[in-house]
Amino acid sequence: MSGFTHLHTVSGFSLRHGASHPERLAERAAERGMDALALTDRDSLSGAVRFTKACATAGVRPLYGVELAVEESAPREEAPGRRRTPVRGGAFVDEPAQRVTFLARDGARGWADLCRLVSAAHRG
Repeated sequence: MSGFTHLHTVSGFSLRHGASHPERLAERAAERGMDALALTDRDSLSGAVRFTKACATAGVRPLYGVELAVEESAPREEAPGRRRTPVRGGAFVDEPAQRVTFLARDGARGWADLCRLVSAAHRG
């Protein structure tokens, strides 16, 4: 699989959407001969430090990104006969319809731009 790079990978830092530790993602990428891997957790850059260290150990180039909601969804009326499935714990979650994955450019400036983007998204 040399030459192939996953550009949208989520870890356990993406609550309810990912389960793998960043270390395991880097190990698996190396096992499959990938020279780079992007970590694009939802709404957060929380796993970036562990991911960076794991990629250094595994010999994989880390790429950084984030998946953000770009539009709030208005409350939707449920279609007749459609049942919503509760998430663990019984709560119902309506996800925003629009999400976009943003990747940082190489270097410190790309990382800084990505951090500003995530901060702006959380400010609302």
